[in-house]
Amino acid sequence: MEGISLSPRIEREADKLLAQIARADSMIIAVKAGARAEGFVLGLETAGTLNESTIDKLYVIFDVATEDRLKSLVPT
Repeated sequence: MEGISLSPRIEREADKLLAQIARADSMIIAVKAGARAEGFVLGLETAGTLNESTIDKLYVIFDVATEDRLKSLVPT
């Protein structure tokens, strides 16, 4: 979450979501965790809790984390 200023509560939840993505042991679980994280950001955006720039950064962070986890789960 570097470069993003979040309240401690939001940062704690965001960190938990990132950890869930990182711990996913199947592609389905990784996609579900990524969707949960996207829903979290959508909720923050809808509530007007954070500015647009921060929202965009959060979407990117969760998208990249999900993509990276999915790539690591692909059998070689």
